[in-house]
Amino acid sequence: MWVEPHRDTFRIRDRRLGKVVTVRSGIATKTAAKQIMTVLERDKLMGEFIDPRAGKASIDAWVRGWWGDDDHPGHVHTLKVSTRPNESGRIRNHIIPRIGHIRIGEFDVATDQWWISEMQADGLAPKTIRNVHGLLYQAMEQAVLQKKIRINPCKGAKLPELIHHEMRFLLEPEVDRLIAALDPHWRPLVVTLVGTGMRWAEAAGLRAGRVDLLGGTLRVEETLQQLANQGLVSVPPKTRLSRRTITLPMQVREALVPLAASRKRNEYLFTEQAGGPLRHKHFFKVHWMRARVAADLGDVRIHDLRHTHAAWLISDEVQLTAIQRRLGHSSIAITSDIYGHLLPNVDAKLISSLERRLSILEGEQMGSIGLDTARN
Repeated sequence: MWVEPHRDTFRIRDRRLGKVVTVRSGIATKTAAKQIMTVLERDKLMGEFIDPRAGKASIDAWVRGWWGDDDHPGHVHTLKVSTRPNESGRIRNHIIPRIGHIRIGEFDVATDQWWISEMQADGLAPKTIRNVHGLLYQAMEQAVLQKKIRINPCKGAKLPELIHHEMRFLLEPEVDRLIAALDPHWRPLVVTLVGTGMRWAEAAGLRAGRVDLLGGTLRVEETLQQLANQGLVSVPPKTRLSRRTITLPMQVREALVPLAASRKRNEYLFTEQAGGPLRHKHFFKVHWMRARVAADLGDVRIHDLRHTHAAWLISDEVQLTAIQRRLGHSSIAITSDIYGHLLPNVDAKLISSLERRLSILEGEQMGSIGLDTARN
């Protein structure tokens, strides 16, 4: 690096890839320019050098490059096919239009907080805002790693609190009323959801050949997802542990007999009334809402059947690890976080177990412990 006069000021120049480039310009005095150059050279030696020109890229350009495309691998290629449309939509709808013109080197903590408040003012849900912000956070983190900016301006942002949706656990009579209120075509589907704890997409993607009624099991190998601009797409389950075998209660097996007998192995087990794959939006808005009103169940959701399944197992003291495997959670921590509050008797059982096992210390052993303590 070297310092040279430039108009009425001084600038710092350097040679990069055989070309002379300006590192910093507009410095008032030669002494100040030399001091800045010394700091830049030190940072360069220590691997902490940030090229001032690197931060001039716009957020639009940087995020698009970080995201990647068919010719340039990027973040998009690390995502499942089912999640790509939603993620790209967040960039297209909420990042680029609002802050795409800002240079990454000029996007600071205050600007980040302003952007968050603008999304709130637009009426975006807290979860959506967190998802959108998380994307920019990842893109900016990559800019830090590539020495384009010194710190990630998205770190430490104050994000809106998530709205907690209370889980609904149905009682047996409520499930009976719900099933009775449904058209017979839909009853096997709802019996399966509440009897297995499957996710909607897992049930929608279930093929007849993966149901073994004699053995009393079914196998989750794919899910059916509604993707933006792509329609219904078959994709792998959410996680490795989501790919699983589920044992079937007798009531579920009996409900599935007519369907399994009328389907070819590669056909979806559950279909629309007129045939074709299940569509969540149509079922929910037409059939589910009508049935829950008729059954007087309020705003119960389809996913609450999964919660109900777990709650029933917990009430019968089934171990959480077994419930985790049945539901296809990626870890026991997820199962515990969601359903741990349904275990009111755990502490009492722990104490009872400990007291039973510590009973060997009663009598003479407790006395000897007391004597040893007194001597010490």
